[in-house]
Amino acid sequence: MGSVLAIAKVQDPVVESGSVIPSESNGLPDITLLPPEVALHILSNLNATELCLAGCEIKSWSQITEDDILWLNLVKSEWKYAAYVQERILEKSWQSFKKLYLLMDEAQLIFSINPLKGIEYLQDNGIVTARPDDIALYLHSSKKLKKEELCTYLVNHRRDVLDEFIQLEDYTNQAVLPNVLRNFLQNFPARHCKLSQEDLGLLLQKFSARYVHCNPTPGLSRETVYNICFSLMLLGADLTHPLIKNKMSKREFIRNTRHVTPEVDQDYLAHAYDNVYLIGPVVR
Repeated sequence: MGSVLAIAKVQDPVVESGSVIPSESNGLPDITLLPPEVALHILSNLNATELCLAGCEIKSWSQITEDDILWLNLVKSEWKYAAYVQERILEKSWQSFKKLYLLMDEAQLIFSINPLKGIEYLQDNGIVTARPDDIALYLHSSKKLKKEELCTYLVNHRRDVLDEFIQLEDYTNQAVLPNVLRNFLQNFPARHCKLSQEDLGLLLQKFSARYVHCNPTPGLSRETVYNICFSLMLLGADLTHPLIKNKMSKREFIRNTRHVTPEVDQDYLAHAYDNVYLIGPVVR
C-alpha cells in the first residue's frame, strides 16, 4: 500500500479552482470532491491490493475505488489476454470488472496448484474458450503464471495447445540463436518439470521450425537449426558439469557441430560457443 501511504503524507490541502478540498480526520484530502476524471487518474496509480485497502480504510473513497474504469484497466494491465479479447469479455454481463479481476486472479492461483483446474475455472466462468488457440493466447500473454505448471500443462497434458503457443512466439530479426533458444526454454524448466529426452527433442523440433519460419536464412534449414540447438545444449552441460574436468574447447565444438551441419559458417558457431561460455547454458 505504498502509494496510499505516499498520498497520506501530503500535508497541504488540495486546491482546485481557487477552493480548498476538505480533508478527512485522517488528514487525507477528499478526492471525491475533485472532478471524476482527476480522481480516477489519481487512483489509477494504485494496484489492486492498494485500491481495495484504500476503499476499506478511507470511507469517502469506498465508492470511487469500485469504479469499473479502474478495474477494467487493472484487468487489461495484469492480463494482456483481456485486452486481446476485450470485445468478447465486454459482451458478458459482469456485475463489475472488479469481479472479473478477482475471478482471473483466483484462476491464476488455481493454475499454480493444478493447471487443468485453473483453465477449467476460466472456461466455466466464460473467460477463456475451449479452443486450443484461445487457451494458448491466455497462457502466452499471462506472464505471472508459474513456469513449472505452464510446462506441465503444455507438455504433459495439452500438446495441441503447445503447438498454438509456439506459433505465438515471434523471433523475427533475432539472429543470436543461443539467446533466442535460452529465452524459449525458460518457459520449460527441464529440472522442475522432469522433461525426458523425448520431451526436449520435441520442444527443439517445434522451436526450430518456428525460428526458421521467422528468420528464413539461406543455409539455415529446420534440421540445421535443430542440430545446432542440440549441440548448444550439450555444450552447456559440458561446460557446467562439475565432474567433467576437460571442458569442450571452441575448436572441438565447431568440429563436432560441423559434422552434422557442414553448411554452417565457422564464425557463426564460434559466436554461438562464446555466447554459451560467457552467458551460460541454454537450459536452466
